[in-house]
Amino acid sequence: MMAYFWWGLAVGTIASLIWLVVYANRAGRNAQSVQATQQAVKDAQIVSGVQANMAKAQADGPQDKDQLLERLDAGTG
Repeated sequence: MMAYFWWGLAVGTIASLIWLVVYANRAGRNAQSVQATQQAVKDAQIVSGVQANMAKAQADGPQDKDQLLERLDAGTG
């Protein structure tokens, strides 16, 4: 009768350890997914900022050397 108790305890302990490993693995994958998503958002914000700056520079850009020098002298270029 005592052997059943010890076998049950061993099986329960092994099952608990397996569950803990599965849970930790799942939590790690979720954390990695969140981190990858946050990095993708940062990258997209950087790209959109660069594109906006490029579009502004193209729209506001001088057409010739004299206009560029005027903007630089005015401190706006």
